[in-house]
Amino acid sequence: MNYKDTIFVTDMDGTLLSADKSVSEENLRMIREYQAQGGIFGLATGRPIQTTARYLETLKPDLPLILYNGCIVYDQTSDKIIYAKYLPDEARDILNDIFTKYPGIAPEIFTFQAQYYLNLNEAEKWHHEILQVSYIKKDSADEVTEPWCKLLLADSVEVIDELMEYVKEKKFSESGVRFVRSCPYFLEILPESVSKGEALSEMLKILGISGKKIVSVGDYDNDIEMLKASDISFCPADSQPEVKAVSDFVLSSTCDEGAIAEALAALSKI
Repeated sequence: MNYKDTIFVTDMDGTLLSADKSVSEENLRMIREYQAQGGIFGLATGRPIQTTARYLETLKPDLPLILYNGCIVYDQTSDKIIYAKYLPDEARDILNDIFTKYPGIAPEIFTFQAQYYLNLNEAEKWHHEILQVSYIKKDSADEVTEPWCKLLLADSVEVIDELMEYVKEKKFSESGVRFVRSCPYFLEILPESVSKGEALSEMLKILGISGKKIVSVGDYDNDIEMLKASDISFCPADSQPEVKAVSDFVLSSTCDEGAIAEALAALSKI
C-alpha cells in the first residue's frame, strides 16, 4: 500500500512504547520512513498532555493529539483544544459512591490543567513512578473545580475485577458516563460515547481530511473502538483477547519487540 494514502494512529502504552516507556530505535526508524513517504502519523492515548508532551520532539506526530482516551483532541502546533467532552456532574456522585464502597481504592482526577489524586495505594504508587509526572494531592474531589476530563480508579487486579461488577450492578452507565479498563489495575470513567475512535473521526472532520485509509494499532480495551473504526487495524502479540478479536492483524511482536515497526512494514505490503 502507498503510505501517501494512509493515516496511521497508534496507542502509546503497551503498543508504541516499550515497557520502560521508551521509543525503540526500530520503531522510530520505521515511523520516520513512513512519514518520509507521505504517511500521516498520529497518537491516541489515555495519557494527559503533560506526560505525552515529552515524546513529541522525538515522535513528531503530524496530527493533533488524541488524549485522555478521546476526551480531548489537542493541536500541539497552535496550543489549542480543538475537540473536548467533559464528564457530567453525575461523575462526582459516582466517585463518592465508589470511594465509600471501596475506601482503599485510589482515584485520579484528570483535568486538562493537572492531575489530582485522593489516595495512595500500591497501584497508585506504581502509576506515579511510571508516568513521572507531578500529581496534586487533594483531600476531597470537591476541591477540583475545573472540568473533569476523566477519572481513573487504581487498585489491585482483584479489586478492579470486583469494581467492574459493582458498577454494572449500580447501572452507573445510565448517568452519562462509560467505564473502560485501560490496564489490569485501572478502571477509567469517561464521558458517555467518548472513545479514541470517536475522537479520531471528529478530528478528521474538523481538519477536513478525507479519502485516506485509516490504520490503527492498540493493545487494550480502551483501543477497541478505534480499531473497529479503522480501515486496517493491528494489535501487538500480547494484546487482550477482546482486542485480538476485533483486529484485522495480530502482530508477532509485543511492544518490547517492535510492534509498530512490524505493523508499518506489513502495511507497505498490503
